[in-house]
Amino acid sequence: MSYEKIKAILTHARESDSPSDLLKILGTNPAFFFRKNKKVLIRRKRKQYADRCVKLGFLDENYKLTELGSKALDNYDEVLSQTIFNLEFNGKNFKETLLSALANIDIPITERIHEKMQELDIQIPISELRNYLNILSKCGILQKNRKYTYTLAKVDAQDFEGILRQEYRTAEKDPTGLIWYEQYKENIMKKYNLSSNQFDELFSEVKKKKPRLISLQRSRTKTWLRLREG
Repeated sequence: MSYEKIKAILTHARESDSPSDLLKILGTNPAFFFRKNKKVLIRRKRKQYADRCVKLGFLDENYKLTELGSKALDNYDEVLSQTIFNLEFNGKNFKETLLSALANIDIPITERIHEKMQELDIQIPISELRNYLNILSKCGILQKNRKYTYTLAKVDAQDFEGILRQEYRTAEKDPTGLIWYEQYKENIMKKYNLSSNQFDELFSEVKKKKPRLISLQRSRTKTWLRLREG
């Protein structure tokens, strides 16, 4: 599955009259041609891709656009990325597990991400994971560099709250639960490729939305942080 194939399927589903009509139209779309020999994918393969859009909730059993599919055409990147993030494997949320995996591996290539997600009890074929990572990078959610590593390109306040909690749980604390804030901030900035300004803006937004979550205590030389769980 790919970013381009999903978009082509949804676009043509809006104008097709039947499942057979959709599959026929897809045979004329460049997204369904092999790059090397320019031959079109066989009908069975095109049907497999359309069926995948049914499983994602974009099409009904008759290959007609669902409400979600119509929303995706109006706001493609956001709806597609959120649909992938909301997937569940073994009862676990894909987004939460992916964020946890990215936070706990030093070189976030597909193979390492896959290994970590297996450790977190998500069973997903590596080919499927690779497809999702590539789609999320096309949506602008992940950043993919030349070494084929993936990092978060966009972090919203909700994501950032999850990051704060994740890093706090694994940080070294004193008996009262306090951690050194400056070191905590630096670690998060490095792991998630955030600037100091980005961190401060997201931190302030989370603190404003959930004032009881974050407690800061300042001494002459350091700032200490405690998160209230729950």
